[in-house]
Amino acid sequence: MADMNEAVINFIMDCPEIQAHPLYFNFAEAKDNTKQLVTVANDRILNKPYIDGSVQKRYSFTIIDFRSVIYQALVDGMVDKNENVEEVVDVQSIIDWIEDQNELKNFPDFGIGYTVDEMHCASDVPNLNGVDTNVKPALAKYSFTIQIDYLDSTKKIWT
Repeated sequence: MADMNEAVINFIMDCPEIQAHPLYFNFAEAKDNTKQLVTVANDRILNKPYIDGSVQKRYSFTIIDFRSVIYQALVDGMVDKNENVEEVVDVQSIIDWIEDQNELKNFPDFGIGYTVDEMHCASDVPNLNGVDTNVKPALAKYSFTIQIDYLDSTKKIWT
């Protein structure tokens, strides 16, 4: 089996917003601008076997992005200057980058015998999972899941 985790890490490191800040795999200390790539299990029931032995599969992972937040009321004409709004725009830029890569058919390289068909975010905006006010500055935890649909031809019995 190809090391899909390594392929995804190498791929996501090309995203400008990811390059600008620390990225951790499956564990991170929550600090402002820290990002975490977390593996997600997919139900085997999603696998679609074909008569030739190949199988359509899905690889999913979640990006968690910790961002400082402040208590700042929204003021007419100053929404684009609100730190909390700016933070969401930055996190959204990762989702937009993923969607752009899908349109360009620029995918992680899963190796020989694997063909990526599509890559997309499961949501169109980041999810706010909560705010930790016990730390200074307070930290918001945003997340979104990326799904990669691919064909596993490693057990294909004929061409």
